[in-house]
Amino acid sequence: MQIYHKVFLNNILGFCVLVSVIYFRGFTWHFSAEIVVVVFVCIIMGLLASLKSKFPDWTLLIAFPLYPLSMIVVYFVNDAFQFS
Repeated sequence: MQIYHKVFLNNILGFCVLVSVIYFRGFTWHFSAEIVVVVFVCIIMGLLASLKSKFPDWTLLIAFPLYPLSMIVVYFVNDAFQFS
């Protein structure tokens, strides 16, 4: 269970550093559609990971199609909401 704690803290630290650099340097952000899709995929895989500590083989049937599906969703979200 400790690895989840370390992975979570590593992700939060990386996110905070990235957001801090963007904010304090005054950079513009052009990745809204990608972030929406990443959060969606993370929620799906996080729900699966929270149910068991060891992934069964059938989770491959959910995780593997998420990559091409996420690229398609990014395309449609960019097109529908005009994120650029």
